[in-house]
Amino acid sequence: MSHFLLKADSTIQGLLLLGIFVLAPTIIFPLLLLLPLGAWQLSSALVKGVAWRSRLHLTYFGLAAAYCLALWAWFSGTVEVSFSFAPVADFWDNEAWGIFFVVVVPFAAAAMYWKISCDDIGRCEEKLV
Repeated sequence: MSHFLLKADSTIQGLLLLGIFVLAPTIIFPLLLLLPLGAWQLSSALVKGVAWRSRLHLTYFGLAAAYCLALWAWFSGTVEVSFSFAPVADFWDNEAWGIFFVVVVPFAAAAMYWKISCDDIGRCEEKLV
């Protein structure tokens, strides 16, 4: 992959992450920006994983895709979890856990992958020298 494409990849990810961070008080706009950021990062991980035969990128792609499928199954009602113990059910029905799994975990994973993408630039520069 060319040095320009790697820089463009990490720059676009960084701008989307910055937009999410800056717009966090508006609540809805960060959620809307998480979708294109997630799509960008998944496609980036797949392309880098296949082009470089990188286990790290393919593992990230697989785990992120599985997480997206789990969230989809949870929200669509495909998977329904019911507990017989009332305290445990109350714990999982708490809105804070929904925010954690829908906002915090994806944002943390996106920041981690952005760091990996920035490191890819350095690894590419080492190969060129």
